[in-house]
Amino acid sequence: MFPLGTVLLPGAILPLHVFEDRYRELTEYCLRNEAQFGVVLIERGHEVGGGDVRAAVGCLTEIIQHERLSDGRSNLVVLGTSRINIKEWKSDDPYPMALVTEIVETSSDDSLVRALGVLRRLCEFVEGAQSQGYKMPLIDEEAVAVGIEVTELTFRIANLTPSGPFDRQRVLTASSCDERLDIIEEQLQGLEEILATE
Repeated sequence: MFPLGTVLLPGAILPLHVFEDRYRELTEYCLRNEAQFGVVLIERGHEVGGGDVRAAVGCLTEIIQHERLSDGRSNLVVLGTSRINIKEWKSDDPYPMALVTEIVETSSDDSLVRALGVLRRLCEFVEGAQSQGYKMPLIDEEAVAVGIEVTELTFRIANLTPSGPFDRQRVLTASSCDERLDIIEEQLQGLEEILATE
């Protein structure tokens, strides 16, 4: 497990600079064994040194790029693959370990139609923000939605929605696609209101 001050969602890419000895060991273990590791939000405390309070839901990752530096540090790029429930924390020696279960996704027949509507709303928000001078990359609506099922689409929308770690953790913890879309729409409502007052 790799506790961090950030939230990784399935389908998202996260660059990591590994310098602590325990995470160097974790990295080497995963590379040797082609194993995944979990990323989980530190809700309170610090990334270095332990003694932190960690979220109960995290994200499994796959290392997709690795660069070992001459002094033993590493630069990684990881891909979020699936959500996990942390059932029990084990030892932090030699690195944090936990018993986890993968979370099975649920969605309704209407979820895809709704997700496409939320994506359209996000695109309109970004266009409005750009017109007011905010530097935000335009979203290619068609490219985001093409050829994927609804669970992946909701995570793509969440990854594109400007939000902080605790809002992203709410998205990660949501028990269904519809609940996830509720949270994203709530975040969008707040962003739209801020934009309207400018």
